[in-house]
Amino acid sequence: MKPSHPKIRQLLRQYQDGLTAKEISERLEKRHDTIYAALQNMPDTYIDRWLKAQQQLPPQAVWCAVVPPENCPKPRPKNARPTQLRRVEPRNLSEICFGFILTNASSTGRH
Repeated sequence: MKPSHPKIRQLLRQYQDGLTAKEISERLEKRHDTIYAALQNMPDTYIDRWLKAQQQLPPQAVWCAVVPPENCPKPRPKNARPTQLRRVEPRNLSEICFGFILTNASSTGRH
């Protein structure tokens, strides 16, 4: 890795909309041809779009840097349960009514 690559990468990640090679060279105070050569050799930089130049100048490339995604989560073993279920036992049988636990059950068992 060239010494200017980390600086270029950091700068491009700060400017998510991208920068031209000229803008990068001005901000890093490096020669334009040095920056352009570095951009060509960096596997994580790419041309996002082209800007039409004024007058007779050729269009300028706007460069961006790829932000790597997070790693994929490790799979769980086949026999692992996603969550542990907890059984709720009624305090006494008079609180059960058609499979549900009554919250306002009377002590006599009447509904």
